[in-house]
This record gives sequence, structure tokens and C-alpha cells, in this order.
Amino acid sequence: MKVPDWLADYSECLYLLARFNPPQSTGWQGGREWERAAARALQTPVRQGPGSLKLFGRGSASGLAHEVDGAGAGRGWTLIHEAKAYSQRSPSKEELFTFDRKTFDLYVERRRFGEEGEHWRSLILAGPLDDGVRRYCYLYGIVAVDAELIPLPMLLRMAGRPNADLYFSDQVLGELVRLGEEACAPMEARYIPESRDRIYLNIRKLMTNSQLDDLLWLQRDVTADLLELVDREQPGYFEDRATDITSRFGLSLVARSKQTAA
Repeated sequence: MKVPDWLADYSECLYLLARFNPPQSTGWQGGREWERAAARALQTPVRQGPGSLKLFGRGSASGLAHEVDGAGAGRGWTLIHEAKAYSQRSPSKEELFTFDRKTFDLYVERRRFGEEGEHWRSLILAGPLDDGVRRYCYLYGIVAVDAELIPLPMLLRMAGRPNADLYFSDQVLGELVRLGEEACAPMEARYIPESRDRIYLNIRKLMTNSQLDDLLWLQRDVTADLLELVDREQPGYFEDRATDITSRFGLSLVARSKQTAA
């Protein structure tokens, strides 16, 4: 499944902010700054900012109140995201599992009441992401955006361009598209709705351990190559774009030095 342009735009914007212009404040203030950045990066008129206990006015299937950091919707799609402003550590397993299950709870309720279209989930981080957490995101279709690796939607859009061979070898290109598109598929690719009364888990759509390892290696290797290429051919390009995004969104973020961001 081809990754939509809006998801690639959104991921690219927040990757550049996370890597080069992370939140300036610490603690809860930094968290709020990052939540605002994630919300503004969704360039759609239908948006929901941080702090809501429902998703566009609808609660969860279980009846539990789940705080939603932000969401956006367009024609035929909905995105729910979680924004974490940790600068030195990855989200914990408990935080990851909470996001995974609360979004599923919201998804079930929306499907039960006939909400159609595709649903994506994204974990937006201002700092690093542990390999184990990243693998889990691949497996269950959570699009991870962090300060370390170029996000998969951004890489997949580059892979779909006519000049993709300038950035990727044929072997890397084929594997990146095959595994990356699987990892970035919407919830409906795994939790398949047959009707309002039935959703089933398509186990065949779940990646194997070796595929998770391969995709992690690919994303890490391609990121290193692309960053080296940009530094050599057009130094400062990503930093300038991050500064422009910060100014355009009116965010209180701070530019990292090249040494810190590398």
C-alpha cells in the first residue's frame, strides 16, 4: 500500500523539528510545546489538539476515558498521535502499550458506529527511540517519528520518485518498499473490519522477526547514507528547513548545533 503524501509531509516536518529544533523547555512545558508542534504539523482543517478524552467527540469501546495528544482527519483517513518530548530516553514499554491499546479501543468504537475510512497511528518523539520499541511499532502499524532515524513515510516517498536510484541501490529500494509499506499500513490492514460487528486480526499481515530485523537495519543504514549525502552536497539544508517550519508554526523550539544533531 502506497504511503499517502499527507503522512509523508507530516512525518518529515516532525522529524526535522525533532532532530534540529526540539522543544526549548523541559518538563511539562516542553511536553506541551511538543504536543502543539505535532498538532500544527497536521495540515488539515479537521484537527483535535492535546488534552481531549475523546476522539472527535466519540469515546472508547470499553468506556474508559483515554487522553488523546492530538488527531487529524481528511477525506477517508484519520490519524491519532502521541507526542513525547523526552530528550534523553525512549518511551517505556508501558507507555507504548498504553498508546497501542487505547488507540485500538477508540478504533473499535468508531468501527462499531460505522465510522469508515482508514486509521493511522503515530508516535512522535523529540528524542531517541529504543530498537525494541521501534520493532514493535513496525509490527503493529505505529508510524514512529524520532530524532534519530529518517521516518519510513519520508523514505518511502523518496523511493517512489523517478530519481530514486540516486539514493538507493536496486536491492535496498525493493526491500525498503516491501517492508516499509507493510510497517506503515493503516490499522485496517491488520485489524480488518468485516462489518460493524466483526474485526479480525490478520496474522499473515504481521511481519516476522527476521523482517523486523531487516527493516531496522535498512532504516538505520539508509538514514546514515542520506544524511551524509545531504551534508556533502547541500550542507545546512535540513537545518534551514527545520528553522523555517519552526517560524511558520510559531513554535518556541530551539535549534540544535550540527554536532548535537549528528
